[in-house]
Amino acid sequence: MHPSSPPSSTPSSSAPPGPSSSRRAVTAGAISFLAVLVLIVGGTLGVRAAIGGGTRDADPALFTQKPTADCTTPSGSGDDSDSSGSTVRGGHLRFTRPDGWDYPWETRTLPYMTSVNGYARQVEDTWYSTVNVGSVEWPASEGKYPGDEDAAVTIFQCYVNTTGLVEDFGENPSTTDRRSERTTVDGHDAWIVQATYHFEDSSPLKATSASIVTSIVVSTDDGPQALAADVAADIPEHADGLDRIIRSLELV
Repeated sequence: MHPSSPPSSTPSSSAPPGPSSSRRAVTAGAISFLAVLVLIVGGTLGVRAAIGGGTRDADPALFTQKPTADCTTPSGSGDDSDSSGSTVRGGHLRFTRPDGWDYPWETRTLPYMTSVNGYARQVEDTWYSTVNVGSVEWPASEGKYPGDEDAAVTIFQCYVNTTGLVEDFGENPSTTDRRSERTTVDGHDAWIVQATYHFEDSSPLKATSASIVTSIVVSTDDGPQALAADVAADIPEHADGLDRIIRSLELV
């Protein structure tokens, strides 16, 4: 969930963009990264046996370690993004906006994503649940595109760390309901990484104590596309809204 300055206009589907960035955002250079080998040995391979929900046991490396990639943010914003009525498009992905998701969230870029567009729902005060979609852009400096699974893992880790979830909600938040698995989006192969982060006692929020963080990468004829989101876990309207958005995803 993102903190931001209050929207400058009354939220509606036709209103000018409201919250457009997060004060939780930090530069990639401020993050200390582990070696890529850690992800391969202790993360992506090791997590598959430990994925699952329920108890707050020892968290798999995939969900707790700092990103092992550079968390590169593309330089260009692209132009394949649009919000029209109840639909939100970023890159070549589009979702239907549930009732109550009234705040435009036009970041335009996130780590490894361009043409980003999203919408938010207020949690409390200046805090919002957010869902973003856009095209995946993998920099040549980091080698060839690693595939949807590794891209989804990387976007997930970078989203958690560069949007400040760890910084604002404690150094060691526990996670439940962990998943990293194959799925489909609009009939196309995709990979989803998701976990619920339970904040430490220092959390400034009163309405919620946990956030569902999600990344989805889907293969398309126009290249890989992605969803990145963090949503209040224990507010039913927010969690249900995320489920509805994921089910509504379609390629455009």
